[in-house]
Amino acid sequence: MVLFLAALLFGRPAQADDRPSPEARMEVQQDRDGAPGVADVLAMAEDMRKTGAPSNCRQILSSIDGMVGDAQLSDYLYLRGFCAELAWEAAAARDDYLRVIDRGAAHVTEARFRLALVLEDLGDGHGALQQMVILHKNDGWNLDDQIAVNLERALAQVAAGKRRVGLKNLDTALIIAQSWDKHTWLRAKARYVQIDGVIAAAERARIAGGEQHQTDALKERARALAEAQQAMLPLIADNEPEWIVRALYRLGTAYLTLGDELIAARPPVRLTPDQEVVYRQQLAAERDRVRDTASHLYDQGVQLSLRVRFESPWVARMVLERDRLGLARRAFPGYTRARETY
Repeated sequence: MVLFLAALLFGRPAQADDRPSPEARMEVQQDRDGAPGVADVLAMAEDMRKTGAPSNCRQILSSIDGMVGDAQLSDYLYLRGFCAELAWEAAAARDDYLRVIDRGAAHVTEARFRLALVLEDLGDGHGALQQMVILHKNDGWNLDDQIAVNLERALAQVAAGKRRVGLKNLDTALIIAQSWDKHTWLRAKARYVQIDGVIAAAERARIAGGEQHQTDALKERARALAEAQQAMLPLIADNEPEWIVRALYRLGTAYLTLGDELIAARPPVRLTPDQEVVYRQQLAAERDRVRDTASHLYDQGVQLSLRVRFESPWVARMVLERDRLGLARRAFPGYTRARETY
């Protein structure tokens, strides 16, 4: 895993500067009147979306608010929603996608698919699943589209609380998708959900209660963390920073939880007072070790994000946790605030 991360940290070029040129801004100003101006702005905004500049995309689109005619309104709403999604504005994206669907004109299918993604981001797994059930009934998909639909439908099932059937369907969808060149973002998301499922299952067996129960729970937790770290390898190979960062954050948090539970665990009843003191000192040392592991995982995520100029809420959390755990503070310059485009 370290080798894969090293390749990402030092081998991936930074994203291009996302600021529009002065000429582009002048063009927008000069073309504010008439349908050709709207079409030009939509084309420019689409180029910005594709090159990872969602904030500038939204800024450009705001220059034609109130100027878009009915024939181009669905194009405008869908693109504005897409750029909002990539800028982590899930609620704004949801509203625009819903308007596209309600209009029933262009981009309805794409908007419904992307609506499922942002509803997951907003914690509405049932709403996401509802959209994917509608899409799954379409029997006109080509193989490429069907792979994407199957992946997201399984992910929505997990998000809706149908974990057993969702994870089973996810395993099946990944077997097909892993030999496909496309859909690396969805594939990486699916691998992250699998990792999260392994850790979450182990965390339900808390390190508490009697000595034997504590021992069994600790073994299960160690097994799950080892399995989750092994599962990071194919996720890293998909080369999607968003989900690598999410997985590193999840692993780091799992180690922190483990350390806290170790300290809170009840000592064996057979220990003498002096032995209990030594026992708790050993637990504290073990807690410090797993905290160091968590700090290292957080730092890997931060360094990767700096290298590829990627920002997300998870990166901000990792910075806070890393610094809270005592790693040296360092400059954290601004990013191209963009989610990876899928």
